[in-house]
Amino acid sequence: MRPIRSAAVGVVALVVLFQGVSVAFADELPALYRGVRPLGMGGAFITLSNDENALFYNPAGLNDVKGFGGVGILNPEGAASKESLKLYHDIKGVEGTNTTQVIDLLQKHVGEHVHAGAALFPHVYLHNFAIGVLGQGTMDIEVRNPAFPEAVTDVKADAGGVVGGAIGLWDQTVQLGATGKYVQREGIKRTFQPTDIVVNFDPFANRVKAHDFAFDAGIKLNAPVLLKPSVAVVLQNITDLDFGALGVIPQQLNVGAGIHPNFWILDNSLVVEVDDVTKQAGTDKDFYKRVHMGAEVKLPKILALRAGVNQGYYTAGATIDLWILKLAAATYAEEVGAFAGQRADRRYVAQLSLGF
Repeated sequence: MRPIRSAAVGVVALVVLFQGVSVAFADELPALYRGVRPLGMGGAFITLSNDENALFYNPAGLNDVKGFGGVGILNPEGAASKESLKLYHDIKGVEGTNTTQVIDLLQKHVGEHVHAGAALFPHVYLHNFAIGVLGQGTMDIEVRNPAFPEAVTDVKADAGGVVGGAIGLWDQTVQLGATGKYVQREGIKRTFQPTDIVVNFDPFANRVKAHDFAFDAGIKLNAPVLLKPSVAVVLQNITDLDFGALGVIPQQLNVGAGIHPNFWILDNSLVVEVDDVTKQAGTDKDFYKRVHMGAEVKLPKILALRAGVNQGYYTAGATIDLWILKLAAATYAEEVGAFAGQRADRRYVAQLSLGF
């Protein structure tokens, strides 16, 4: 009986081990574009959405724009994870060496995740209408499997157009909005083995292309009472943004609530949001990975400060607005594990905007 018991214990241990590996390396929840302002607020934005970001969060918020909102002429945005591009450069550094050296290097980086991105989003937004052109590129690299290490890469570049409109009913107590977006994606999702890296580690080679379009529909309800509470519901990516081998951004239902009290010369917002309520996005079903909370304090014209919680991790951000020149920055953590609090990828994003 003892050999049978030992074998059973061994089988259970292997099952637990492989389950642990699969849990440890889940994917982050997909999204088309995340603005710097919402990122600083923990990603909770659908009950606010009163700027160009409404095109990606809740178009109903365009009804809150007073008159002419603004024009973004040139607004480069850059993002990098805490480890920045160190892993990428380390892997490139062993290209052309022997397989043993590559394996040794990868084993030192198992479990590390690298994210980098850049974007441009020229746009115009005003009361009840916004339009923009999106161009962005992202690169994600992660080393997996301690025994047989490999570099999982996801590189993509998007180009497309977004247009949205809104209306307000009953003195803006009910706001409705819709967005249409068309995106062309080019990229590659590939797992590099050590032998591949020895020959040539080029995550940009053998790219494929795809395109798709989808719609968003949003509603926001405002109560004209103390603290100005509001609730919002958004059905995002209707019909899915399906790029085939380059990934799917599925249709999802987002809900949120907030209060927006003004105090002295300050405009304040406290918001909470649950995205993907029906859990259509990603490979996991963790509820807390979909929870976002945030706060914003806006001083007249020049300065805005933000803080929040995204998937259980703190976020912070600020904007300095000098009329035709604006600088925005934020830090946040993205959950790359299967549940909130498992594996945080701390990221930093900044944007310099020229417009009015």
